[in-house]
Amino acid sequence: MRLLLIYPPITMWERYSSDIGHAGGRQLPLGIYYLASYIRNKGHEVCAIDAEAQQKTVADLAAVAAQFHPDAIGISATTVAFPRALQVAEKIKENLGHIPIIIGGPHVTAAAEDAMSHQSIDIAILGEGEVTLAALLAALDSGEDLSALDGIVFRRNGKVVSTPRRPYIDDIDSIPFPAYDLVPDMTLYNPPPANYRALPVANIITSRGCPNQCTFCDRSVFGQKLRLRSPANIAAEIEMLYRQYHVREIAFVDDTFTLRPDHVIELFKILDDKNIHFPWTCMSRINTVDHDILKFMKEHGCWHISFGIESGSEEILQLIKKKISLKRAAEIIGICRSLQIRTKGFFIVGHPGETVASIEQTIRLALELPLDDVVVTLNTPLPGTEQYESVA
Repeated sequence: MRLLLIYPPITMWERYSSDIGHAGGRQLPLGIYYLASYIRNKGHEVCAIDAEAQQKTVADLAAVAAQFHPDAIGISATTVAFPRALQVAEKIKENLGHIPIIIGGPHVTAAAEDAMSHQSIDIAILGEGEVTLAALLAALDSGEDLSALDGIVFRRNGKVVSTPRRPYIDDIDSIPFPAYDLVPDMTLYNPPPANYRALPVANIITSRGCPNQCTFCDRSVFGQKLRLRSPANIAAEIEMLYRQYHVREIAFVDDTFTLRPDHVIELFKILDDKNIHFPWTCMSRINTVDHDILKFMKEHGCWHISFGIESGSEEILQLIKKKISLKRAAEIIGICRSLQIRTKGFFIVGHPGETVASIEQTIRLALELPLDDVVVTLNTPLPGTEQYESVA
């Protein structure tokens, strides 16, 4: 089978909802490149296009599809990117109506019925896509009944059919590294200004699943069970990026890179043995680090950590199930400052139950903590989150 994988052409303004979006960063959409490597290992031919980074228009993508002659087309979309994904699907359907269009990603997993209400989409994949997409391509190739496959939503005689969710992939070391060779230029991807020290930067993910329960966060794709890649597997990917693609900085983009500090330590000991050293950044939680692990991280290249603090109100923190202490937040940010690790604090205003007083508490905390960067967003209940379910 010939598969065309597309990440839609969302604009920087759409991504950041601001006129300063042009100054925002851009990360490699790991999802489509993980799918590409997995599907290619199953013997299929794959073309992958990040239309955002490569500045491809909807018309450009339709032309690529016509030229590639795919047997199936896969489009990945977050909730923010879904309208653009839909435009791509509709345009391709105009010219290649007989080619099945498959869509996956967080929005579709959380709101499959909404996605399938659009006739340009033929099949939706729920949750992790690698195993399901491989099984789907095999079924399309052989003419197998799609209802026998787990983890998909499709139409039959005008009616939407949903099959049971496929189990999560327990051994995520079994998934091959993203198909970096299909990326035309790694320098297309850079964090925002002042968020990197060396170029090019690669973003990698070391785990799937989040055991935390924050009410504003969507865990529909990777679930709540933490599944870790082995330190040796992560180190092998970093070594490949370092030596073959000349990457000089890593951004660890796990929701919480420090959930298992022992894994962090083991990873960097392996990299020490390989004589691979680089500056790096990550996202963490206040309740998963202490002075010892932060000191180790600093000594091994960590120069910037982003923490989700979310609110300056203990009551709001309890309502959103953040499960952190503001006293501990002040301690950890202070430790980072003493170790000369730069910190970014993420805050959200407008949570359910928010008041003017609690918002003022958040503003006051953001100003008082010795943070180097502060990011404040307006609460937006997204499909797949507990907040969305409570207001839908």
